[in-house]
Amino acid sequence: MTNQEVGDRIRHFRKAKGLNQDELAELALLNRVTIAKYESGKVEPGARALSRIADALDVTVDALLCRDDDQTPTDEDDVWALREQLRRDPNMRILFSTATRATPEHIRAAAAMLKALEPNTFPEDEPQEFSE
Repeated sequence: MTNQEVGDRIRHFRKAKGLNQDELAELALLNRVTIAKYESGKVEPGARALSRIADALDVTVDALLCRDDDQTPTDEDDVWALREQLRRDPNMRILFSTATRATPEHIRAAAAMLKALEPNTFPEDEPQEFSE
């Protein structure tokens, strides 16, 4: 197993849990830069760090090391993470109640539309044309 594969697993489980790097670092008693280095594959986490990260993410160390097929990330984990982000954000809570009844495909489509509407999506110096 490569550092990058472990980093990818950490990132996936972190996102499935609805955490950002700062939040995971706080829960695992590490710092954000360390988490970023693990996720990028630049640094291999030691046994103690893996144990702390696994505890913070409610998974096993084996799951982080791809030795536990029962905890393999799925598309459903990604959908759950999106729903959790909607639930936690007070500005998006109204969407959460709708998302609980939506299919995974609808949730992904809605997330893509919301992302496209984020501030700074359109260059401010270029006028935008909208047709009715």
